Amino acid sequence: DMASRISIAGGDTAFVDLLDTFFGYAADSVPAPGVFPSRAEMAEGELLGRFEGFNNEPDMESAYAYIYAGRHDRACEVIRAGMSQCYGDSRGGLVGNDDSGGMSSWYVWSALGLFPVAGQDVFLIGSPLFERSEVHLGQGPAFVVESEGGGVKSPYVQAVVLNGKPLARPFLRWKDLCSGGTLSIEMSQHPTVWTHQRPPSIV
Repeated sequence: DMASRISIAGGDTAFVDLLDTFFGYAADSVPAPGVFPSRAEMAEGELLGRFEGFNNEPDMESAYAYIYAGRHDRACEVIRAGMSQCYGDSRGGLVGNDDSGGMSSWYVWSALGLFPVAGQDVFLIGSPLFERSEVHLGQGPAFVVESEGGGVKSPYVQAVVLNGKPLARPFLRWKDLCSGGTLSIEMSQHPTVWTHQRPPSIV
């Protein structure tokens, strides 16, 4: 469970530091491997000790781990960086192998501003890319995600409202989605702390 991982790492700050290192946060830029990278080129990248992209299913939840350590703002930064740097409309614009739609689903969920936690009825709130999205689940009413003041330059969540009521937690439950309704997210250009709550950590 995430709470135990954070405790083993030495607490929130130490855990965030590990994630920052993993993602190469604030590190110098490096060139991406070419179309046919040589062994030497790949070895040089490995020596950086940094994450190289959302290139496999086990990596998909990593950016969202910041939320469990109280750094939703950092999660938003890394999620947006992943969407813009690891996906594109060119050859090779989909990272890794899209096993059963795994990697493309990461982009779709992240662009919606939600992320399903495997094995739980929990959907983490991320950084929506669109002003309005509708999700239709069966015959029930649509679940709508709206973002105000968003866009490429406004990745941070400032406030969240679910069906007209302020939401203080950084996640939804399955029943929230399947019941239909509207999730309204106010976005900002500047990092904010809109919640001190953590997602549930299941053993």
